[in-house]
Amino acid sequence: MLTQYHLLAIILTLSLFGLVLSLYRKGQKKPAVLLHQLMRVSFLFVLATGILLVPMMPFSLMRGAKLLLGIISMGMMEIFLMHLNKGDLTKFTTVSLIVVISLTILIGLFLPLGIYLRFW
Repeated sequence: MLTQYHLLAIILTLSLFGLVLSLYRKGQKKPAVLLHQLMRVSFLFVLATGILLVPMMPFSLMRGAKLLLGIISMGMMEIFLMHLNKGDLTKFTTVSLIVVISLTILIGLFLPLGIYLRFW
């Protein structure tokens, strides 16, 4: 049951990220800042549910990597939006955000609570 709350918090955070990104690009700073603050609150829900999930399963290197990449993903989203707001967004920031979020999602899919893939 806690896993569904965690996934819901992740989906909410990613949706807010997309909305804030589009508002910043359109130049609508006031609503973007308000939703950016709401996205920061959703980070807390993602962290809380993720930390509550850790003791429910045996700890492994991949789970540790997913935990670390999840925290880095939230930090990279914040850094990306702040650079976008200031107008000094670099290609390195964009590429690193995409790589970190992609790795986090892929590791999450391969862990036991993710989808079951067979390779043979």
